[in-house]
Amino acid sequence: MAWRISPYLIEGELDNTDLGKATGWMRFAGMNETVTFDLKGDFHRDVRGAKIHFTGDASQTDPPTDAQTAMEGFAVQQIGKVGDITAGLPPADYVSYPYIEWYSDENGRALIELEPQQVVVIGTPVPACESDPISRDQQNRNMAEFLGELATELNLPKEHVVCISGNAVIQADKRTANKRVRGMKLLTQEIRKKLPLLYAQKDKGGKAIVHLKLFTPDGSFTWYITEGSPITDDSGKEVDFHFFGLVDGLEKELGYVALSELESIRGPLGLPVERDLWWEPKTLEEIAPEMFRSQDKQVEG
Repeated sequence: MAWRISPYLIEGELDNTDLGKATGWMRFAGMNETVTFDLKGDFHRDVRGAKIHFTGDASQTDPPTDAQTAMEGFAVQQIGKVGDITAGLPPADYVSYPYIEWYSDENGRALIELEPQQVVVIGTPVPACESDPISRDQQNRNMAEFLGELATELNLPKEHVVCISGNAVIQADKRTANKRVRGMKLLTQEIRKKLPLLYAQKDKGGKAIVHLKLFTPDGSFTWYITEGSPITDDSGKEVDFHFFGLVDGLEKELGYVALSELESIRGPLGLPVERDLWWEPKTLEEIAPEMFRSQDKQVEG
């Protein structure tokens, strides 16, 4: 439900020394032009009134293979509102790590998450005791406005549109939904390293480990992935990725699904498939014990 663009960040700087607005720039792999920022709002108290300079893991000379596709349609002028922007320093009013979020008039919600060592604070923030924490009501309002505009753009009935208060419907402008809702990266390099190759767990049955959970945030489908392998063309170039695992939708069943298929899925509200960021590995029988009871009885016998 956001442009999660951390993997493509090269470096950037945002300036909140003029309270009430945040200006700056960022450079991304996959984009030739530097992105400029003109946002209304303030940083969290740990960096309010200061500048932050940050570096990402991406490189223009050796960009991620999907950088150009991932950043396609991202506006080079980001005008909108500050979301939650913090370096994760005391007082940690929101999270304890660098979190850079904003709401763009052109692209909707965008988010960058970094490690503490990737951010440098320039200047002296306003003393925390002299300013109030960012209003959660205002941030919830920003999110509600974004979702309301998105729902209207997707031509959902008015009763399904997120409202700010009462029955007031937030009207959308002419921005296109496909530029405002970008799916998160479902298969990261870290997951690739952990995920067993296809058929590596085929003899484990219910004892097979689920390493990845994917789901439709606005629907009822969930995929519990146990293994996967790249799909390559005749030249050996990877063109897709094949997963195997348990799908819990209309019914529970084991089967295969391609990464491209998952990336193309949209739920009833038009939202893409997401990855459970807090997933801890579990066995299939822990997730769906009813599917493996007969197996257990055979083993006991």
